[in-house]
Amino acid sequence: MTEIDLERPVAVRKIDKDRHERTSLVARELLEAERLARQAKTARLREQRLAGTPAGKPPPSAANLKPPSRKRTKNHGC
Repeated sequence: MTEIDLERPVAVRKIDKDRHERTSLVARELLEAERLARQAKTARLREQRLAGTPAGKPPPSAANLKPPSRKRTKNHGC
């Protein structure tokens, strides 16, 4: 083998190591962003739960509430 052949694998490993470090950095940043988004959602839902309002829906007004309906049954001569 020549001297050039011996140096080439080291250069390839260096490039692979740099690529791995960059992708690891991007992956860590992505995971951090997802974690922060989850924490924000959890905090928002906790506040809604403590306030007593359903998630994503405004509280119903008293004017829009219907009285419960009664089922009618047939009277079989009893």
